[in-house]
Order: sequence, then C-alpha cells, then structure tokens
Amino acid sequence: SFKYLIFIIFLNLLLSSFQTLFPSLMFLLVVKPSTATVRVVNGVEAIPHSWPWQVSMQVLSASPFSPIPYMHGCGGSLIHEEWILTAAHCFIPLNVPSFWRMCLGKHHMNSSMDIPSAEECYKVDTIIRHKGFVYEQDPNDITNDIALVHLAKPVNMTKEISPICLPKPGVVMPAGTPCFVTGWGDEKGKNSHLNQAALPVIDFETCSKPAYWWDTLRPSMICAGYESPDELKSACQGDSGGPLACTAATAAGGTNTTWEVHGIVSFGAQGCIRDKKPSVFTRVSAFSDWIDILCSK
Repeated sequence: SFKYLIFIIFLNLLLSSFQTLFPSLMFLLVVKPSTATVRVVNGVEAIPHSWPWQVSMQVLSASPFSPIPYMHGCGGSLIHEEWILTAAHCFIPLNVPSFWRMCLGKHHMNSSMDIPSAEECYKVDTIIRHKGFVYEQDPNDITNDIALVHLAKPVNMTKEISPICLPKPGVVMPAGTPCFVTGWGDEKGKNSHLNQAALPVIDFETCSKPAYWWDTLRPSMICAGYESPDELKSACQGDSGGPLACTAATAAGGTNTTWEVHGIVSFGAQGCIRDKKPSVFTRVSAFSDWIDILCSK
C-alpha cells in the first residue's frame, strides 16, 4: 500500500542518517559469515564480503618498474570510520604513512575479480605504534604489538565495508571459545582470495608452559589454535595484523551475534608450524584505554 511504501522510504532515510552520524556503530552484517564448522583444517574460502571490516594493508612496491604499484603487506581491522587496528610489527621498517594505502571491500587479491564498486582504497596520514613496542631494539620482546592507522578521509560505509566492534576492557576469552582468523595468507604466505579458519582459544596457563611459548607469552596476549597433528595448529590462513574475531555471545554467554575483534595476529602464524606452537595474538581488551584515547582525539 501507499502508506507502507512511505514507511519503507522513511525507514531507509532514517538508517542512512544514522549511518552518516554514527558510522562506527553500524556493525550489523549484511552478508553473514559461515560459522558452521568449528574446526577447519587449512581454512576455507570466506563468503565474499562476510567479514566487512577486513583490511588489506598495501605498501608501495619497492621497484618503480613493478607492474603492481602496491603489494599486500598485512591485514587489519576497520574499527571506526577513520581508524584501522593492526600490529605494530607490520611497519618494520616502513612506517612512513605515504608508503601505505588501506583497501577495504576486497575478497580476491586481484581486484579485477571483485565486484567493481566494492573495493575502496584510502590514503594514510598517521601511523601510531604503541610506545611500548620495542621489538626493533630487542627481538626477544614482542609485547605491545599493536598499532593504529588514521585514514586521510573517512571511510564510505557500504554493505561490503563496515567496522567491527571492540571488546569490553579487560575481557579474556574462555579456553575453547571458537573464534575466527581471516586473511589472504596461507602456508606460503599468500592466497588469491580471503580465507577464514576457526581457532579455539587456548588458556594462558597452558600456552605459557615451557612446551608451548613459555616466557615469550605475556598477559596482554592471547593464544588460539589446535594441538592435534591432524588439525590446524596456527593461523595459516591469517595475515600479520589481521583480526581474531569472536562473537559477543561467546564472550558473555549470550545469544547476541555481534562480532568483536579480540586479537591481532602477532606471531607464530607463518605456516602451520609444529605441535604446541599455536598462534599468538595481541589481546585487544588489554589496550582499550590506549585505543579510546587515540581514537577520541
């Protein structure tokens, strides 16, 4: 009826206005990811655009004669219309903003295979690495492996591009929580399309044992992966700096399916390494104040 049509038009205008005013809150997925398989060996191709916060952080090619002007360097997560969350080690040694661009709305690494209107790339004006990140001076210390990237202009939110929520401060995911790592990485470090893999959280006590990561692990980190030889043992399908995404329901024991970024791929993720060496992620909830202060400036 005419009244129904008017209502639909009004609702669309209202949603459009809300997205314009509060883009960082528009986290409801248009394309839902496949989460049916709790254990995924070697990962699977993600449903296109089902992880709309996934960022391909691309760095300028070293050679001016390269047919590809930018190369995929790291993964990241869109957490706000102007901010990308990633790992600090991604910017060793290239921490100059003009060398980088942030691409969203991607599925295939070859852009020509994606929906033409989906991908958008943005210039960077600021890279902020945590001041406590000292890996360059001390290769044995990879604590505080977290960075924020500020975009030169706000992201245009679409059904293929939207931010992921941040977890509540201090939240530590229980052991066994099924979370997902996403990225274009594989055992050889590259893949043509976005992949995903389910990785259960491993508790800190277990992961800090001598047979695991021992004193390399810090309370500001979180482990996830498998132990059995026939299962995925680390974030083979992820990229450094990329997200470990968990639903708010698993964090709070509820039924809400809002996704939160609980981890940033830090180390132990290059290939399915040996037993008892799961992937280690920077625990985002340990840096809530740091993120809030910087993003509110």
